[in-house]
Amino acid sequence: MPFFTSPPAVIKQGLMLNTSISIKVSRGVFAESDIFKGDFILEYRGDLIDPEESKRRRRIYHNSLKGFMFDFIWHGKFWTIDAARDDGTLGRLVNDDHINPNCKMKRIMVEGKPHLCLFALKDITPGDEIRYNYGDADCPWRNQVRIVKDILKSDIYIN
Repeated sequence: MPFFTSPPAVIKQGLMLNTSISIKVSRGVFAESDIFKGDFILEYRGDLIDPEESKRRRRIYHNSLKGFMFDFIWHGKFWTIDAARDDGTLGRLVNDDHINPNCKMKRIMVEGKPHLCLFALKDITPGDEIRYNYGDADCPWRNQVRIVKDILKSDIYIN
């Protein structure tokens, strides 16, 4: 449940979205209106860069910024969308959910260039957080969840 909402809402294609801070996951993007299965939600925006530039930037970026680099393959070539610079768009703030995502990232060609866009996998109601599966990304929080689950499954003995 969000405890802080930053105005103003962003209106995109008739959808209203807002950024909030959640006690559980930090910053996130939440629906302000109904979103229906198949609807375009938002674009993951940033600099479209080739592998050489991606490697260069990863060498100079702080670890906290590397998480905003989205690697993908388009027409047999490797590309990266670098969203490390906060330009006010919401794509970089959408959180991971590899178990029950409500949207999916798709590659779309516009004027010959690839764009990464989120589409709803199911109906999303106002207040729901927008989340997608980051894929095979090495996400440290996934390992933390596994460790906690393993601890909860094991017996604990206190002398």
